[in-house]
Amino acid sequence: MPLRVTLHYEEGRERHLQLRIKVPKSWRESPVNKLTNFFVESYNNKFPDAKLDEKTIHAESAGGRKFHADDIIEESFIHKEHIYIKDGAPPKNEKKIEKEKMEDPSMITCHNFGCQYRFRKEDNHPRACWHHRKGPVFWNGYKYWACCEDRKAYDWNDFMKVPGCVCGPHSSEKPKGTELISPTIIAARQAEAEAKKQAAMPQLKDIKQYTNKTVEENKLKPKRVALKPKTPLPEGCSKCVHMECKKVYAIEDNNDKACKYHSGTAIFHDGAKYWSCCTENRKCYDWDSFMKIPKCRVGFHWDGEGTDPNESK
Repeated sequence: MPLRVTLHYEEGRERHLQLRIKVPKSWRESPVNKLTNFFVESYNNKFPDAKLDEKTIHAESAGGRKFHADDIIEESFIHKEHIYIKDGAPPKNEKKIEKEKMEDPSMITCHNFGCQYRFRKEDNHPRACWHHRKGPVFWNGYKYWACCEDRKAYDWNDFMKVPGCVCGPHSSEKPKGTELISPTIIAARQAEAEAKKQAAMPQLKDIKQYTNKTVEENKLKPKRVALKPKTPLPEGCSKCVHMECKKVYAIEDNNDKACKYHSGTAIFHDGAKYWSCCTENRKCYDWDSFMKIPKCRVGFHWDGEGTDPNESK
């Protein structure tokens, strides 16, 4: 498939240039700056007294996306796209720089809490690293550093942005004995220790001994209290099963505006609470805020029997 693009230069000068180019196959896997350099050369030949510098311009899409100089032409541009040459050096390709750092054997990852920065030994110094003194805590949807309990976060990115509270050199060694784990894990380990303790106690040797022990334990158990029977509904009434409704309603008063409800289900994930029927940008982390999210549907009440009358609407 051919690849044709139109390059424009309209940066506040009287001498504008529009250049339509059919990209040769041999260029398609080349970096974007091969195309921009060709445009600069064409511009400078046409306007020798107002030359452009290939190091101080960059390419942008009509939507404002800035292309890196080392982006691949075939992967960056689409057929018949209009590309605009703008003043200003091309942006740095941070992903590529980060990838090169990750692949550079001379770079070491800092294991101080909240850092994870990659550094070279010769660049390390006593004030190189702002980090946290104690480890992370994950509890009840919260994420925070044990040394900074007043800076709790729900979102992972917000948690990682909490600034360090101590300054020192980068370290390639993982901290020992200072990491605080979640209360859930602590409780699980206590239960495991209790199970081991029970296993170490004297074991019953025969079925008769087990039977006698069970009888004695049953004598000590409190008697079960009968559960209260469900309250019957008033005559001519039913109970709605729609999410966030659950009202008892008079069947004869049911109409297409009687029930406000959510058509989806409640979702609880990574501390967030939201309804599947509503957009995810309405996530809440607080229960009260979650319960105040406006219902997204209005219709008849439904008691769960047969087909929901609102499905045909």
